[in-house]
Amino acid sequence: MQIKILKSSDTYAEIEIEGEEHTLGNLLAGSLRKVEGVIYASYYQPHPLVNSIVLKVMTNGEIKPMDAIKKAIEIAENYANKYLEEIKKIE
Repeated sequence: MQIKILKSSDTYAEIEIEGEEHTLGNLLAGSLRKVEGVIYASYYQPHPLVNSIVLKVMTNGEIKPMDAIKKAIEIAENYANKYLEEIKKIE
């Protein structure tokens, strides 16, 4: 996985994540929408034959886009840990 910053400002960022597809893109965009201060979050795959996604995030200025992405990763990680705990209860 390689990450490239395509555009960056105080309220907007676009990052390309090589080697990833819709699974990670949907998870990150959905988690970003839960972060306070994020007003827009989405991703797209530039071409079906290209194995990369571009994540877009716009904030209202209360949080920087890269900080919002870090919080979104924490949110996704917390969900994953909760699911793992529930699965361990079943075993």
